Amino acid sequence: MQHLVVFFDHRLHDLVPWCEFIRELGPLLAESETGEFIGDDMAIDGGDCEAVFKGPDAKALLDFLLPRLQSLPFPNNPSTRIELVYGELESVAPRKSFALTT
Repeated sequence: MQHLVVFFDHRLHDLVPWCEFIRELGPLLAESETGEFIGDDMAIDGGDCEAVFKGPDAKALLDFLLPRLQSLPFPNNPSTRIELVYGELESVAPRKSFALTT
């Protein structure tokens, strides 16, 4: 299994739109057989977030998620980073990290 991790900063008022985004995204990911949302570590009072997705192909996850992430009013800021993990998260699997650009 491969993974895609999104690291971004958010504000308190971004919580509801993010939760709605994830709720709507779940069935789309399942239907496309691209992968699934694993979870996030999002501070409820604003700050940083780490959102994790998994699927059979990290690049396919990126292709599926990128336009959807870019459509959000956040996390489109210069500090947002995406990491592709070509294997298990807790392993020495090859990784590719880059900034999310709109």
